[in-house]
Parts: sequence; C-alpha cells; structure tokens
Amino acid sequence: MTIDYQKTWNDRYGGSDFLFGKKPNEYFKSKLENLQIGKLYLPGDGEGRNAVYAAQNGWDVFSVDFSDVAIKRAQNFAEEKNVKVNIGFSNLITAELPQNEYDVLGVSFLHFNDENKKIVHNKLKESIKVGGYVILECFSEEQIKLNSGGPRKKDSLYTKEELKKYYTDFEYIELEETKIVLDESDGHRGDAYVVRMFARKLK
Repeated sequence: MTIDYQKTWNDRYGGSDFLFGKKPNEYFKSKLENLQIGKLYLPGDGEGRNAVYAAQNGWDVFSVDFSDVAIKRAQNFAEEKNVKVNIGFSNLITAELPQNEYDVLGVSFLHFNDENKKIVHNKLKESIKVGGYVILECFSEEQIKLNSGGPRKKDSLYTKEELKKYYTDFEYIELEETKIVLDESDGHRGDAYVVRMFARKLK
C-alpha cells in the first residue's frame, strides 16, 4: 500500500485552526534575531509562521512546502500581515535547489525517513552561502517515547551524530539533544525530546 503523503498533510492542515499556531518556533526566533538580515530559506514551512515572523523583521524570505493547503494558508497569512514572502511548492526529495544562495537556512521539525533525510539535507547544506547559518530544531530519537508530536518511526527522527554527517564543514555553535516543553497549538504540545543545531558554514 502506497501512502499519499501530500493528501495526509493536506488533511492535517485542513482544520479550522493553524496546526502549529501562528507564532514562530521559539528556537528559530531566538537565533534569527541575532543574525544580520539577508536571504532566508524555510523548507517545509507549513502555514508560514516562521516566514511571516521573519518577513516582519526585514528578511528576504523564501518559504516552501509540500502541502497545497498549507501553502494557501501561508499566502493568506502573509497577506493578512501585509508582508512580502516568496511562497511556493517544493518536493524537497526531487527538487533541485540553488547552491550558495541563502544567508540562513531555517529548519523546524522537517522529518523524512532515513534515506530521504540524507538526500534532502545534503541539498539544503549546499544551498547555504559560505559564512551562512543553519538554525535547526527537530525531534530526536527519544521522542518516540512521547506523544507530543512528530513521526512514530525512529528512522524519521534525528541524533546529533547524524546531523554532523549531513552538515560537514560547519562550525557547530550549538548542537544538543535536550528535553523541552512545546506549546505550538495542537500540532506540538507537551514535553518533547529535540535536537537543536545552530551552525555556520565554513566552506
């Protein structure tokens, strides 16, 4: 049986409220606000909570997602807040990404199975300019014990060691696996185990 992942995410985003709320991811926000404004790429950005926040603060934002429903909501959200965001569709597994294009890459809870994780993150790594930054927060393998969000398969979760394999030639300013409390509407709520990475591309 083949799973229609696009339909799955369209259904998840089809509720009356924003699945993960309208406020930006806290880890993303805390790192972005200390960086020099430039060009920002947000893969798997959903309904645009991170994109709209960044655009409100002067960033040139490029936001993509796989869900048509989420994209439409993100576009409406940006219009509601009167900010310009470049919003579009992307299947990150098959898409070609520009190289050395973005000053910052923001990844918030972007999950694929093991094989596709490697494919996607290798592309994302190359899309960052030398000297640019990646801000990443995803669920760690320990999250399988909890029900506050995230995939139910271990190979779709992350470890610090795995991220080091994807993001070679980076300076790891921060890289940790930790337990936090999430409050991102109904999509992410409660105690959660995450991997957080804030890193700068060296070459």
